Amino acid sequence: MKFTLKSTFVAATVLVAPLAANADDFFSIGSCPVGCTAYTWSAGIADVINKNIDGVEATAEETKGYVANIKLLQDKEIEASMATTLSSYEAYAATGPYEGGEPGKILSWMAIAPVGMHVITLEGGPVNSLSDLKGKRVGMGQPGGVSMLDANVLMEMIAGDDFEAFRVRLGDMVDMLSDGNIDAALWNGSFPLPPVIKLSAQRDLKLIPISDEFYADLSAKYPPYFRLSIPGGTYEDVAGDTPTYGLANGLVISADVSEGRVYDMTKAIFENLDDLAGVHPAFGRVSKETVLNGFGAPLHPGALKYYREIGVPGIEEFVARVGEK
Repeated sequence: MKFTLKSTFVAATVLVAPLAANADDFFSIGSCPVGCTAYTWSAGIADVINKNIDGVEATAEETKGYVANIKLLQDKEIEASMATTLSSYEAYAATGPYEGGEPGKILSWMAIAPVGMHVITLEGGPVNSLSDLKGKRVGMGQPGGVSMLDANVLMEMIAGDDFEAFRVRLGDMVDMLSDGNIDAALWNGSFPLPPVIKLSAQRDLKLIPISDEFYADLSAKYPPYFRLSIPGGTYEDVAGDTPTYGLANGLVISADVSEGRVYDMTKAIFENLDDLAGVHPAFGRVSKETVLNGFGAPLHPGALKYYREIGVPGIEEFVARVGEK
């Protein structure tokens, strides 16, 4: 579907091919504001599709972000989007922030890169464990952002309503933490986070680990979250690995896109991962072993067909767990 927001094929690091000649099929990928990582990813993927599949005019669409992307998919204004795997799970079921949409219409496509929950504090401060967040001043991320939704989940489990929320951007949260105006900041994002690198160079940073007990309770309620660690040395003053949890950033797609079209696009993306790694290094880590990471919603049949064909590890176990569309 042709989309009405500003469309472009160009990201800062991408030179996008000319439109497919006589294109008979528009394919819009929702991303985020121009300049963000997901926009660069989307522009690179659109370029690969345009170069390798006849009859498709693919575009990277500038949007307000991942939550907005799902709404646009529900309204059939775009065909695919960047999203977290939790968003894809909730969008498929039409629950949480996507309640009111039609269940089963937004499907998993391809995981690209993990994001990890950061519980950020300072040495000598009042927060030394997750339980210490109760009753504290906590930075949660900006309204409407996916990271804020993840922070909401964490704080609901830890403190209920017994805390003071500050819903601002990561850079603002880091400044507030440094100035003593909040006690902790929560952010689920790809690491290292540049504002946190800056903070660690100025103050004695501390990351709060996520216990096995908390993660077990969390994953029982929200299956898309998976265990990971923030490696030691990612931030100054944090020498050891920090156990946490996260999601995957990746692609979701409308169930209305044909199986054959999605098969062809999935194949084109996989066969051009080396080129895409030149657009953004995250694509250099995409493989058969990573494409299912964190997904809790069924795969689009076209993607499933290709993944079975190339022998993605665990594909049949995945289908048995989440179902087949």
